[in-house]
Amino acid sequence: MYQERFSKLNRKRYSISLIKQKKIDAKALAQKKEFESQLNELSENRIKAVLQNYKLTDSGVISYKSYEGYSRNVKKSSLINLLNYNPEIENYWKDGKPFDPALGYGVKDLKDYRTLSPKQVRDCRKLCNKLSYYTANRKFKSKKTGTYNFRIGFISLTTPLNTTDQQSLKAFEGFLDYLRRTANCIYVWKKELGEEGNRLHYHIMVNNFIPYYIVSWKWKRLLLEQGVKWPKNKKGEDTTSHYRIELPRNKKQTSSYISKYIVKGCELPKGHGYIIGCSEILKELKETVLIESEIENTELWNLIKSNKTIYTDYVGIICCDLLKVKKIAPMLYNIFLKQYYSFRDTLTLPQRFQTV
Repeated sequence: MYQERFSKLNRKRYSISLIKQKKIDAKALAQKKEFESQLNELSENRIKAVLQNYKLTDSGVISYKSYEGYSRNVKKSSLINLLNYNPEIENYWKDGKPFDPALGYGVKDLKDYRTLSPKQVRDCRKLCNKLSYYTANRKFKSKKTGTYNFRIGFISLTTPLNTTDQQSLKAFEGFLDYLRRTANCIYVWKKELGEEGNRLHYHIMVNNFIPYYIVSWKWKRLLLEQGVKWPKNKKGEDTTSHYRIELPRNKKQTSSYISKYIVKGCELPKGHGYIIGCSEILKELKETVLIESEIENTELWNLIKSNKTIYTDYVGIICCDLLKVKKIAPMLYNIFLKQYYSFRDTLTLPQRFQTV
């Protein structure tokens, strides 16, 4: 009798909880519908405008249009990479490509390697130019050549023949950690497979001076920690030819190295990670953007008359150094000067090493 009474009580409690849950669900559904209706009203009533924007960068003034209040409709073709297909079923393949019967066309080929897209190449070049432009000149002392002005340096790292790709990648992660934590460097890096032997090597652009013997010692130590057996020369001594440091003396040499090594197109197997990368702080620096009402047309016209301009379908670029336009565009000069000093103070970290 006691068990029957207990089971009736449980059933009553369960039914009460179900009623409460239904009320909560109905209330939540009503709130959701109300919220969606409010969103629809806002989207219908929002003001639509096309704004002309001007971005102040290290390469000059970039003009482009932004569309406020416009929404982009998702098309059927834009879902091509989100198809839920099963590669193990034969019906999902057509002409050697994954195929979705519902949409009726094949999706992108499955690749086992990474490549640099044109947009990635442009972004990488912008990061390199930003690091070179906004880093302040420093000086270090050399026993051979005396005082040397330093802004940007390039490091190339290779590995011995018996090194596996996984050993090389782990050692490279350790080297980047050393640059970030100990050497006070902001950097842009790139992985690449060599033409001879298909071996991994690395190119790094740094904005702080590191002596050659520190680079050699640290890179060798990281590879030895990964179990790499260091090769010997004819005299029985360890080889030291697995690094190279270049210190460009002008902008032309800097841009030449960037074009030759860092932004050069290449392919990399998927298991090797990303091809290019940089310090996070470099991505966080956003240039000043002015709208049409915040800029004087006379200053823009003066810049266009005295500098080279490039026009494409979407953007226009006035190629100039904004630190040298004080006479013809004083307002733009003052705005850019604040940006320049802010970026310079952020990127120019104290030098760890002063002499060679």
